[in-house]
Amino acid sequence: MLDERAVARISRALADRNRFQILREIAAERELSCGAIADRFPIGQPTVSHHLRILTEAELVLARRDGQHSYFRLRRDVWRAYLRALRNDLRAGTGRRPAGEGAPTSRGS
Repeated sequence: MLDERAVARISRALADRNRFQILREIAAERELSCGAIADRFPIGQPTVSHHLRILTEAELVLARRDGQHSYFRLRRDVWRAYLRALRNDLRAGTGRRPAGEGAPTSRGS
């Protein structure tokens, strides 16, 4: 089970379109090297590495070194836990009001 901080960290990581697309590419394969990922996107290798670092810090991907190469694979257990946490949170509701909305007031009391 993921705590609220982990869910927020993963959500922030996935909010970037490039990172989400990179995660999709990794999920479609057993594992991908950083170079193979970079070849699939019109962004530079350093930028791909930056996105992979954020996905790794969010614990969505696991990195494996082999010599000079890094390989990445989806942590399906974390992905499933994230989806389960979102589903449970949406079902239960948080009981919180959006910022700026106070409790209902009764007029004339």
